[in-house]
Amino acid sequence: MLDYDGTLAPFHEDRFKAVAYAGVEDRLATLSQLSQVQVVLVTGRPARELRALLPPGAAIDIWGSHGREHLQSDGAYKLFALDSVQQATLQHVAREMAALGFPETLELKPSSLAVHWRSCEPEVQDLIRSRMQSVFDDLGEAGRLHLLPFDGGLELRSHDRTKGTAARHIIAQEPAGAPVAYLGDDLTDEDAFAAIGNRGLSILVRGEVRRSCARFWLRPPEELLQFLDNWISAAQSQTTAAASLTEAPL
Repeated sequence: MLDYDGTLAPFHEDRFKAVAYAGVEDRLATLSQLSQVQVVLVTGRPARELRALLPPGAAIDIWGSHGREHLQSDGAYKLFALDSVQQATLQHVAREMAALGFPETLELKPSSLAVHWRSCEPEVQDLIRSRMQSVFDDLGEAGRLHLLPFDGGLELRSHDRTKGTAARHIIAQEPAGAPVAYLGDDLTDEDAFAAIGNRGLSILVRGEVRRSCARFWLRPPEELLQFLDNWISAAQSQTTAAASLTEAPL
């Protein structure tokens, strides 16, 4: 299980140009062709948006929108939709933020609203954060939504489904004792790290370490590529990729 932005691909101001690190696509394609391996991307992006960035023909499932969308490799799709009040709340906040002068920072997803400020100057980031918080505070309990941070912005979404929800579902479909790993970089991946617990490998992928409940830390791209290579070799030889990792609780 892998996050995409910041994990498999460096961040890009234009998310549609966020290309995976060199070598990642080849390794994903190889992993997806191994009968004993299931490759799943777990992302905050809309699932179909991410599909367009993946190598064609790769048999990869995608859980998008923080676990609210499931796009299977065969094209089957399921949306765990918000209720009508929550949807109306997202649209209301999007209109409010646009009216305040920040339409270019908004990303309205199938079940959430993200405001991005990674490309903005620090003072502009502070202004956007303050305005978004003010709009959210004015909502009161309307919509039963939460304003949650991610690396480079804030997202208004329901917290009843998360990347952890997706991770638990994926693991439940696997045989008991099957090797499991989750690789991610963002604060939104912490739910998945917690869901993995001692069941498998929870791995923070970042250039610099931060506080996390992940059990391991890899620096991209070299250590990430080495891990993927080790998982390929492990799957082919029925051994364990964990042998190459040094545990470093964070």
